[in-house]
Amino acid sequence: MTVIYSVLSALSVLMLVGYSRLVRKKDPWMQVLFACVLVVNVGYAALSASRTVAWALVFNGGVYLGSVFLSMCMFLVIYRLCGYTHDWRLPFSLAIAGLVMFAIVCTPLYYRSVELTVVDGAAKLIKDYGPLHNTYLVYLLGYFAAMVVTILRSVQQRRIASHK
Repeated sequence: MTVIYSVLSALSVLMLVGYSRLVRKKDPWMQVLFACVLVVNVGYAALSASRTVAWALVFNGGVYLGSVFLSMCMFLVIYRLCGYTHDWRLPFSLAIAGLVMFAIVCTPLYYRSVELTVVDGAAKLIKDYGPLHNTYLVYLLGYFAAMVVTILRSVQQRRIASHK
């Protein structure tokens, strides 16, 4: 698994560099999205290579850090592609929500206990979920709903030039 995650991390670097160098009209949120994917993949690679619970939790935190902002970036890319504009308050508010979600992930209320096991040479966390674990699911479903509503509203208002 460590090799697979490392290959995915290398591909993520190539995608980020390729987008940054080859695309003329760059969407800044798309660049941040590629960076978030890189953070998630590097986190998974490091997590699978870790040998202590402490380091595994640090790398697991990196995975969550990339993930909470990945959802935000996907929403903002879709929002812009659907022809909507926003000022600085929308991404600022979404970033605050992401930081709150990340702070929840870092509390003992998210995971009650964590153990590290090594399966076929790759580390894996065995987690006992706490009462706040479902907040991440609600967070993701909220972003998914916002993306779907944005797309449906833009189609209804004929804001999208192409339905592709």
